[in-house]
Amino acid sequence: MKQSVMKKWVTGLFCTLLALPVIAQEDELKDLPGYVDFGDLSATYGEPKITINLGGTMLGFVGMMSSAKSPETSKLISKLKGIRVQIYETDENLEAASQQYSKVKGDLKSSGWEPIVQVNEDDEQVLVYMKMEAGHMEGMTVMAVDGEEAVFVNIIGQLNPAELGKVMESFDVDVDLDLD
Repeated sequence: MKQSVMKKWVTGLFCTLLALPVIAQEDELKDLPGYVDFGDLSATYGEPKITINLGGTMLGFVGMMSSAKSPETSKLISKLKGIRVQIYETDENLEAASQQYSKVKGDLKSSGWEPIVQVNEDDEQVLVYMKMEAGHMEGMTVMAVDGEEAVFVNIIGQLNPAELGKVMESFDVDVDLDLD
């Protein structure tokens, strides 16, 4: 029995130590103009299906790794401070995700974020907002809720739409915003 308690204690300590850099990165991002607090839907949906928290240090590493193959990508990444993604499975239970979506939408509007894209259909809601400060885009956020998933993405840092377009082209990503 003592060995089991010791294993649990050591495992808990190890997990806590691994989590500290992620918590520190999250805390360092909270004061930046492009940061968005999405809240936590774990009580309703369990842990997110996907969670990504990349701070400046990790993004710098990714930028260095991509510099030889794609200088445009490296340049874009070098201006970012963080990327955060949370994806929850909704399994047709949209109430909590829709409430959080509405709350964050209100927070974005009241704090000077500008809507770029908004889709409201019976089975899907999508929002894309950007944060402008001193003539520069300091952040972008995407929220999408449907019967399968609730997706929350926050890109923090300076984004240049022309650079973003070049990077998307290099990855052969076609973004079609024609809703007709």
